[in-house]
Amino acid sequence: MRAKTGEKRSLEIKRFINAPRDRVYAAWTDPKQLREWFGPENVRTRDLVAETRVGGKFRWDLINPEGEEMTVQGEYRDLQPGRKIVFTWQWEDDETWENHNSIVTVELSDAAGGTELRLLHEHLPSEESRDNHNDGWKSSLNKLDKFLSEKAPR
Repeated sequence: MRAKTGEKRSLEIKRFINAPRDRVYAAWTDPKQLREWFGPENVRTRDLVAETRVGGKFRWDLINPEGEEMTVQGEYRDLQPGRKIVFTWQWEDDETWENHNSIVTVELSDAAGGTELRLLHEHLPSEESRDNHNDGWKSSLNKLDKFLSEKAPR
């Protein structure tokens, strides 16, 4: 796993996932699967809505490690089966995110024995937000990897 944070308000993470592209894509776009793994390891999901179609809504209600209830919302912008997912990302009830949307792009490509995942999160409101999201995405991808290895076809 490599993380790149050279641009001040964007982050890029590349990760090898030991599963075929179609399974990784399904884990990101099937609401039932998404609910099972999405979010950092120290966060609890209260609800997750993923209307995975262009123009569809994304909404994640969570409880953070401090016990605060928080919500992220967004909209799917691009869905290319087995290849690419693009959605907006905005925290509700956070002044730094008022009138501010960021963009998450997940690209999948074949790699020896699995999938190369590239996650790009752009237009974050600050360097601090970028660093926090970088940690959160790394943790989320750890959960995705574990989820896919546990759900491997027999």
